[in-house]
Amino acid sequence: MGLNNIEKKSVGYNILKVWVKFWHNKIYYRNYTILGTENIPANKPIIFTVIHQNALMDALALLFSIKKQLVFIARADIFKKPAIANILYFLKILPIYRVKDGFNTVKKNQDTILKTVDIMTSGNAIVILPEGSHAGLRRLRPLKKGFAHMAFQAEEVNNFSLDVHIVPVGLDYENYHNVRSSLIVNFGEPIAVKEYIELYKENSAIAINEIKQRLSEHIKPLIVNIESENNYNLYNELRDIYRSRMARILRIDTTDEKNRIYIDQQLIERVSNYEKQNPGRFEDHQQTVNRFIKLRDKFGFNNRIVDQRGLSILNLICSSITLIATLPMFIYGVINNFLSFWIPLRISKSIKDPHFKSSIKFVISFLSFPVFYIIQSLAVLVIFNDWGIVLVYFLSLPISASFAWCWYNTFKMIKTGWNYSRLSYGKNDNFFEMLKLYDEIIMLADNIMSKN
Repeated sequence: MGLNNIEKKSVGYNILKVWVKFWHNKIYYRNYTILGTENIPANKPIIFTVIHQNALMDALALLFSIKKQLVFIARADIFKKPAIANILYFLKILPIYRVKDGFNTVKKNQDTILKTVDIMTSGNAIVILPEGSHAGLRRLRPLKKGFAHMAFQAEEVNNFSLDVHIVPVGLDYENYHNVRSSLIVNFGEPIAVKEYIELYKENSAIAINEIKQRLSEHIKPLIVNIESENNYNLYNELRDIYRSRMARILRIDTTDEKNRIYIDQQLIERVSNYEKQNPGRFEDHQQTVNRFIKLRDKFGFNNRIVDQRGLSILNLICSSITLIATLPMFIYGVINNFLSFWIPLRISKSIKDPHFKSSIKFVISFLSFPVFYIIQSLAVLVIFNDWGIVLVYFLSLPISASFAWCWYNTFKMIKTGWNYSRLSYGKNDNFFEMLKLYDEIIMLADNIMSKN
């Protein structure tokens, strides 16, 4: 599949998509929530503009959220090698050239623009990440102009009668890196490009800047947007530490994933108002949060166990007995899934950019598990020459993998719980300083909420 028929249906692509979608929606993420699909215009050419925080995972988040065939836009320099280009075309990715790629190459964008028109008029859609690069920050960064150029040029080659709509898409990752975390995809109010066509004809630069500004305004309500540069850690930690208390203030169910963005937005808005009114105090508050993070991470705790003041002794004893009793099942799961687990983790650790780690883990894992399951099952067939045994063994692999994963996470939690209990009865000054700092952070948040 090449550039000329990139929008066409492909059997190979659809088979791959079914498997990757299952792995993404059901295995890799614990919860995958889609909001705002009513904002997607029916029977209109669409450009989806997605916030870019987590490398490949941002594109996949959108790809599996709607039924439309999506074609993605990426920078042209990654298409230089023909073999790579063919793979990218198979994955339905189009090149876009930039001025720094050379003036002559920018002229090639005309082919891309014409192809985007074919794609959008055939009932499919274009996807572009308007921030350009990715960054693991919960904020909207300045948008590039590429999406606007593409929208207006697509209209222009169609005599301004295409009626392109730009749909903003926000994403909210519970955790950028952890497997079995949750993800929210949030579609916002669309922007009709035709509203800016007359202005574009008069002054294209002003029209592009205005639609860029409007898109920013449409994206912000869809995401957790921490604008503070100097006190980012304070906002981000308060968001996690105080969410359940904030939900009670708002009288909202914190266990419903759909409410997470709204709860965090309300908290951040109130903290931001407090920072504007008390700019001098925030440096001290930030230092308190940074010191707490340092001590918390030193002990290997998370905010939840600190907030709960550890686990009850009865819980620790019962859970420890359960872990010991089920240890043989864990060992079976680890032995038979070791390479499938280990290879994605090992390769991701070698990646320097931390926000590519999740993408690498995802890609390697959806390949490694089925490959090793097939190889291991064939080995069992060779040894026993019995398809019944092979079937039972094959079915045991995903079950034992899931059990081993849950067992290991429970083990880490119980180990942390015992460590917390040991420290709470000891005389470790850093431990008690950590608790004191946590209480100060809660008091700070309580104070902020009482004044808003």
